[in-house]
Amino acid sequence: MTGIRCVSFKNKKVLIRVDFNVPITDQGMITDDRRIRSSLPTIQKVIKDGGIAILLTHFGRPKNGYDLRYSLSKLLPTLSSLLQVPIAFVPYCVGAGVKKKIDALEPGSVLLLENVRFHSEELLDDKHFAQELAGLADVYINDAFGTIHRNHVSTSLLPTYFKERYAGYLLQQEIAIVDKLFSKESSPVIAIMGGNKLVDKAKPIEGLIPYVDHILIAGGLTLPFFRAKQALQLSPQLPPIDEQAEVIASRLFDLLMHNSHCQLWLPTDAITAPEMDVEAMVSTLSLTDIPYGTYALDIGPSTQAHFARLILQAKTILWTGPIGIFEWNKCATGTVAIAQAIAKATQQGAYSIVGGGDTAAAIKQIGYENHVSYISTGGGALLAYIAADRKLPSLEALNA
Repeated sequence: MTGIRCVSFKNKKVLIRVDFNVPITDQGMITDDRRIRSSLPTIQKVIKDGGIAILLTHFGRPKNGYDLRYSLSKLLPTLSSLLQVPIAFVPYCVGAGVKKKIDALEPGSVLLLENVRFHSEELLDDKHFAQELAGLADVYINDAFGTIHRNHVSTSLLPTYFKERYAGYLLQQEIAIVDKLFSKESSPVIAIMGGNKLVDKAKPIEGLIPYVDHILIAGGLTLPFFRAKQALQLSPQLPPIDEQAEVIASRLFDLLMHNSHCQLWLPTDAITAPEMDVEAMVSTLSLTDIPYGTYALDIGPSTQAHFARLILQAKTILWTGPIGIFEWNKCATGTVAIAQAIAKATQQGAYSIVGGGDTAAAIKQIGYENHVSYISTGGGALLAYIAADRKLPSLEALNA
């Protein structure tokens, strides 16, 4: 991918695919503007060069065309305040009205197009829609790391209609940082994999096995891995809790047995409850003592201490997926313990990468967002990039 640092955008119309899909309250208040702030350097580069920045993004998942709840108009005050320039806005993405608005703009201006997902063509690989969008500008820049795993018109097809197409500062930065996991420059490398769905983490875990020294399993991944291990080593008669997850876990165990340099670590104890309810009575149990049908809501104190020791030995750390249900105080201690260990390791010189989404929300909630090296703007995108062996259509489109 070619970056923008040495490119001049003077007198050019530049279509920038950004990711402004930010959390927002019903009252229109943005609760985390990090994705917007992260794209500012690319936008500022274009307008300081004397180009016109045309911003294209999605917001939420509207179902049937225009929906006021997902209008980007509510982002205008925040964007204007952060950029310190007035922002022009059009309530659509294509058409004669958009072109007329762009033609009336002075060099150094910024125009925000309405939510691209109001157009169903965005999700349908529609060449006519791509051509219409391409007709708005001279140059295309992708600065939306959080969308690189989406094979949509604005990310994967649109750039192929531009002779000049580049990766923005944020996209290049994210890729360079995630690639640290694959370089083995600073070992040991540890990946902490939490979250809920093993089916979403299986391919990223598989992709990491040749490159990391330790994989720590937590969150909703714990029981499928533990029961798969029991089935393989001890008790093949165990009824599966989640057959698909346990089949996946068994396959990953097999891969790890054939890759001796990467160690898999499972929790030994957990905070458990008989039901998934914030009011439920919790207990700390060894994983071998958890009754069938019981929920593991967090890692227990012995596992917290063990995982912390491993993390403190690491030189490169990836953390993706909450350790437990951190939103419930009684199930947040594992997430806090892991965050504290990562913060201490970072202070000692390790490079720590935190996945976006729920992991970023967790580390922000417990007050450690400024104690890690980097928080990614895209959790799903980061995992997809790893799972695809760093080859995704949206990135290939910038190289074509």
